Amino acid sequence: MLKNLYTRLCSLNLGLWLMSGVMLALAVGSFSRGSSESAGLNDMPLLLWLQKAPLSFSWWLWLTVALIALLCLNALLCSIEALRSKGRSIAPHLMHLGFLLVVLAHLFSAYGGFKQTLQLGEGGSIGFPDGERVRVERITTEVTSMGMMSGYRADLRLEGGRVSGIEPNSPLFHKGYGIYLKHVELTPAPVALVEIHREPGALLALLGALFFTGGNLMLLARRK
Repeated sequence: MLKNLYTRLCSLNLGLWLMSGVMLALAVGSFSRGSSESAGLNDMPLLLWLQKAPLSFSWWLWLTVALIALLCLNALLCSIEALRSKGRSIAPHLMHLGFLLVVLAHLFSAYGGFKQTLQLGEGGSIGFPDGERVRVERITTEVTSMGMMSGYRADLRLEGGRVSGIEPNSPLFHKGYGIYLKHVELTPAPVALVEIHREPGALLALLGALFFTGGNLMLLARRK
């Protein structure tokens, strides 16, 4: 019985069915109340949201997490079986490793991630866990000849007096946090809308993506 269960868990067919299940659960969940902007899914770490959200909002994500956990087990067992066979290409192992690293990265971010939106005027500041405060030195905009805003920028003063500017699509990364400028208003007083992000799994996700891509390229090269 255990041998039969092991054979099923490391089968390719199970992996394909699990991937289909993940896509179906996410597709159905995208139409649920839990995925709406008002549900706050994107405003806090995933594991914290899952703890607080009612099951009627979060059932599809719990299902997705369970399916991905089984998919990780399937990938791990498939790799173990492949290692027992001599002469097999290393490409599938790299792809499995990349997938597992990406899942682990998302788990880190789901547990220790951070996101906060702040509205700051000139002289306002952002506090960090070590006590440092990053102050908004100046908020400026660029205006076209038609009077339309074409760009905006906020200058931040860091510890030690160094000044660094942030613009749309040009954030500042400081002590593991990303500081993003979302919008500014000049009237009645200059105000910047700033988002603070912390993604502890970002580098691990990048490493996993590189392994997965490398494995794919090796597999494609062998088939040509």
